[in-house]
Amino acid sequence: MPKVERTFEDAGRVGHLLWETSARSQLLGEAALADTPLTPTTAGVLDVIAANPGTSIADIARVLPTSQQGISRTVARLQELGFLERGLGARGYGVALHVTEAGEAARREAGERQLALERRLRDALGHDEHARLAEALDRLRIVLEDLSG
Repeated sequence: MPKVERTFEDAGRVGHLLWETSARSQLLGEAALADTPLTPTTAGVLDVIAANPGTSIADIARVLPTSQQGISRTVARLQELGFLERGLGARGYGVALHVTEAGEAARREAGERQLALERRLRDALGHDEHARLAEALDRLRIVLEDLSG
């Protein structure tokens, strides 16, 4: 198969670089979790719920860059796996989400695998460059949140 060359314009566009690195990062994350029931997305949602017991789907959708429908599908999948339980919200209505013991175990295993991948990235970039990149991406995340309203 012939090698596909990147155009000069694509190589310097932040949006394109973010898309490309995000896609490659997603593939590496999926590979790290391949023999587990979690994906990077389901692990991320599980992390948010573990950090915020009793949270709702609407609350998660306000925090993550995913639609409420997407979060609902992810929550349904996590519930099918036995990793989440739904209960009544704090005021006796609405849905409150809680991580089960099985969900916590799966979340810990996924976290260890994701940390191992993060260490590989840090080792490949070097500690200082990795730290600068993380700082720049965090600043960019805030800018993008502001731009998206």
